[in-house]
Amino acid sequence: MPSDGSLHTLHPLWPWLLAAGVVAALAWAGNGIAGLDAGWLQTRQGELLSLQAEQPIAFGAGLFMLFTLMSALALPGCSVLALAAGLCMGWLPGTLLVVLASSVGATLSFLASRHLWRDGVRRRWGHRLARVEDGLARDGAFYLFTLRVAPVIPYALINPLMGLSAMPTRQFFSVSVAGMLAGSAAYVYAGTTLGRAQGWQDIFNPGLLAALALLAALPWAARSAWQMWKRLR
Repeated sequence: MPSDGSLHTLHPLWPWLLAAGVVAALAWAGNGIAGLDAGWLQTRQGELLSLQAEQPIAFGAGLFMLFTLMSALALPGCSVLALAAGLCMGWLPGTLLVVLASSVGATLSFLASRHLWRDGVRRRWGHRLARVEDGLARDGAFYLFTLRVAPVIPYALINPLMGLSAMPTRQFFSVSVAGMLAGSAAYVYAGTTLGRAQGWQDIFNPGLLAALALLAALPWAARSAWQMWKRLR
């Protein structure tokens, strides 16, 4: 496994292979990324369930690839795909797929910023980098965790800005998994209710809304616990 510093030693065609994968995923999406909304999912429930039943491995692989690339490119529609994962795959498998695809996609964006487009990212968003560096200096990897749970910095900027920092890739990936787990689980759970829901009010039921409220409070609770732990060290 090459280290961060040896990424440039990979085959020179790998960026073009990645681009080809993006094009293939967009073509697989059929009506295009713009069609991925709640209405799209409601109208395609039967087709998705049938496809998953007939080709479960291919369906899971295709969903993973599409989710990964949409996450890497910060395209809208990942939340709808998370609902689809819950609807077609169930809560636990769907959550694992969504968390891993989200984290892999985020890491691809992180690596692209670090090794391919560092100068361009710095010119475009470098004025925000000081805030990220201050947060990392203050809280370390926990700062990224809080951004994953409550993204006060837009998701599309977190990954490339972190790519400009000194954070190791392995740490970025593992913290991303931990930080996106709760939110992914909530969306996938909502997707599991689609098959029996009569409307969106049935999907976002009181139990799920309570879980989302706890999720919203998680960054502040985690920060308080982190600060207490630092004082006790």
